[in-house]
Amino acid sequence: MMNVNVTYIGHSGFLLKWDRCCWLMDWSSGQIPRIDGNKMLVVFVSHSHGDHFNPDIFKIFGDRPNTWYVLSSDININERSKTRYGITDEMHRNITIARPDGEFALHVGDGEGDGEGICISTLKSTDCGVAFLIRYNGYTVYHAGDLNLWMWPGESKQYNNDMKARFDREMLRLKGLTIDIAFAPLDPRQEEWYRLGMDALLETAEVKHVFPMHMWGKYDTIARYKKASSGRYDSIIMDVKYPGQSWSL
Repeated sequence: MMNVNVTYIGHSGFLLKWDRCCWLMDWSSGQIPRIDGNKMLVVFVSHSHGDHFNPDIFKIFGDRPNTWYVLSSDININERSKTRYGITDEMHRNITIARPDGEFALHVGDGEGDGEGICISTLKSTDCGVAFLIRYNGYTVYHAGDLNLWMWPGESKQYNNDMKARFDREMLRLKGLTIDIAFAPLDPRQEEWYRLGMDALLETAEVKHVFPMHMWGKYDTIARYKKASSGRYDSIIMDVKYPGQSWSL
């Protein structure tokens, strides 16, 4: 039994509350739930698109100095952007830049050797930035960002074949893994191909709970997917219905 609370904030944004830390993932808009001030907060941003990245994340640090940032490398943090975003030198020390195919760790605890590590690996997005594969406290969490099989009925065969090759290459990183919680796109804009990326993920890894995201408010896409899958994945697909919805896992 997992000891984590998951709250859907909107679009691809989620808050995960663990015993000793919290993770804010790809928040762009919506009300962030109250977070225990004694807990370490890790803010993950998969890429720079406005529906995944809100510069207001940096305002959190003023009230919570125990906030750490894991930012995709396409979010260019330089002297100019530091001024624009209000990033102080103290805050900058708590920023880790995540590049595709990277691995690094953050420490959860009050002192050296006290606490657990958050082990983070990144995959290369098929659109922009990275996807996160995170291991913590014996569990594995995957947030796809915009890593998806972005094939479109209106695109050329060459484009779609190239997209599939790039996506399949990244899925090899997940082959055979057990993923406790996955956040993955189920985008209705892809019309009849909306399900391809989700299908591939669930066929590649053993996923225990998957939260569809990137649905642009069209939450009935989940019921559509379940019906199209003939109930095969009903037990693991979480019924995301509205911002603020929470699950205890």
